[in-house]
Amino acid sequence: MRQEKAGYRRWMSILVLLLLVALTSFVVAGCSGGGKEEGTTTGKAESASGEHAEHAEESEEETNNPGLLYTNNCGACHGHDGSGVVGPAIKGTALTIAQIEEKINNGSGNQMPKFKGGELKEEQIKLIANYVKDELK
Repeated sequence: MRQEKAGYRRWMSILVLLLLVALTSFVVAGCSGGGKEEGTTTGKAESASGEHAEHAEESEEETNNPGLLYTNNCGACHGHDGSGVVGPAIKGTALTIAQIEEKINNGSGNQMPKFKGGELKEEQIKLIANYVKDELK
């Protein structure tokens, strides 16, 4: 009976450990891409090979709406209200708009990816920085 309990506990410990590793991997993967992953598609049109083709142009709402830009690119790590998740809380930040833009452009440390030259255009980065400063109070 003791051996059965010890075996059960060992398997439960292994299962819990595997679940924690999977959860950690999921959280890290969600915050390391800075938006869309390379090779993913957002379009609904299909190519001749049957794979989804990416739209060349995003909708104007997606590209010019600061709230959507923030949610889609920053919300997973900093929280949709700026209160922080795996990234630090940025709600009510003391940083200036220029400092926020610099962090978005160049990243910060090993966890915050740089967005300059990637998924976001300069105008979009400015929109997000203003949104963080003015809306996430």
